[in-house]
Amino acid sequence: MSFEIDWRKNFYGISWAHEKDRIVVSIVFEDKDEALEISKNIENWSEKFTRLTIIEKEEDEFAICCYQDPQVSKSDKHIGLFRTGMRQSSGYNQVKPIIEEKAPLLQIAYAADAIDITTYEEISKLIPIRKFRIINEKELKKQEYYYEKMSNLEN
Repeated sequence: MSFEIDWRKNFYGISWAHEKDRIVVSIVFEDKDEALEISKNIENWSEKFTRLTIIEKEEDEFAICCYQDPQVSKSDKHIGLFRTGMRQSSGYNQVKPIIEEKAPLLQIAYAADAIDITTYEEISKLIPIRKFRIINEKELKKQEYYYEKMSNLEN
């Protein structure tokens, strides 16, 4: 069995929303078929083994990396979500104190026009994240961030 992850990087970006007392990280796709495919895959992820890591980078940037640990996953197909080059100053700085207190929920969304919020459509159910981390890019050298490092290298 392979422990490799198929990194999906062609999503538009992320949006932040509130759901009761938690933040929802919506991964926004402009391709509805791809959003549906990924949604079907991640809705079977186990909360216990799902990882969401925000990697803070230099120059006001951050990356997001989300996957189910392939070493414990029962799925034949290991999909991960990764995107870099997003600005910390465009919403992230405002939600960071909230997500540091309580891990966010994950959701896949589709937007016919990513700039127009009225075209957004929730595709997946809310996925709880047990293993959530905010790290500095320099921490990617640690073995515990192996998959985050691999997603970042393939960029």
